[in-house]
Amino acid sequence: MKKRRSLWREALVQVFLKPRGILKMSPVWLPLSLILTVGSRLAPGARFNASLFFLYAVLSKGLSSILINDLTDRENDQRAGKNRWITLLPLPYGIGIPAILLVSGFPALVAAGGDSLVLASFTATALLGVLYSLKPVRFKERGLWGVWAYSLSAAILHAVVPWTLFRPAWGLLPLLFSVVLAEKLVQILFHQVVDFDSDSADEVRSFAAVVGRGKAGLALRLALNVAVAADIVLLFYVLAVTRRQPGVLWLITLAALAGVCGSFLYVRIISKKYRTATALTQTLPWVYLGLSYVIFYVLPPLLLGALAWSEPKMGILAGLSVFSLLGVSVNYLFYNPKN
Repeated sequence: MKKRRSLWREALVQVFLKPRGILKMSPVWLPLSLILTVGSRLAPGARFNASLFFLYAVLSKGLSSILINDLTDRENDQRAGKNRWITLLPLPYGIGIPAILLVSGFPALVAAGGDSLVLASFTATALLGVLYSLKPVRFKERGLWGVWAYSLSAAILHAVVPWTLFRPAWGLLPLLFSVVLAEKLVQILFHQVVDFDSDSADEVRSFAAVVGRGKAGLALRLALNVAVAADIVLLFYVLAVTRRQPGVLWLITLAALAGVCGSFLYVRIISKKYRTATALTQTLPWVYLGLSYVIFYVLPPLLLGALAWSEPKMGILAGLSVFSLLGVSVNYLFYNPKN
């Protein structure tokens, strides 16, 4: 009994507190908050309920993909000293939990008012997420295919699915898709560069392991340049959208300046002086870290908080996005690749 309690306690910790749990889905707050700010086809009262169902669908797909990946990588993770709770369960339970999670996302989107286009986009991201890990396809070990499968799956989930559900302005779709895609390309390439030695030792044919650390580093720098450019464009778009709300406009402007300047101070000065640098701050430039942090995690609480003035229920979403902000902040400061 004590062992079972310990297992479920570890499961809760990994799902709710560690970066490979619900925190990994935190980028969804940017598209959701911006879409709700710009406007949607749903009535003000209906869009709050639709948002909750949509968030559940994102969690169901995201967590199921993580758990499937943990199951397929259990031997490599054990050699690397990574403890994944799902691998400690009997195999039928280990397979059943992510399967049920993934399937449950579909009725959630139907309850949100999703039509065939919404379900089709969710099916696409679900298939890419499953095929990323599972043989015989297993994009993860097919070099560049794995990088694109992972990034496209996330971009469809976080940008295309909410756009098809809420149907805001057409121009918002390519902007959100580009920003999320670039962010996810940086994330997957960063992890592959950091995990290069262990992946090579375990004969995992990731993109970095196939082309070498040098070329993977070049690809990462290219993705970083694209991500920074996309983030800047989106930031100016947000400023344009909120120009008729001077208070919100100034808050966003100050937050952006504080985030970028804070990133510079921490990465270039504080982390070196107090020896708190991590693989994150040593590998990724301060400009990208600051902009990404502001765009994906600071902006959503501000935008949702502004909406809460006219629609109080949005305060609940703003509060949830603050928890994501706090969790990501802790992860940035105490980054551990084994988590």
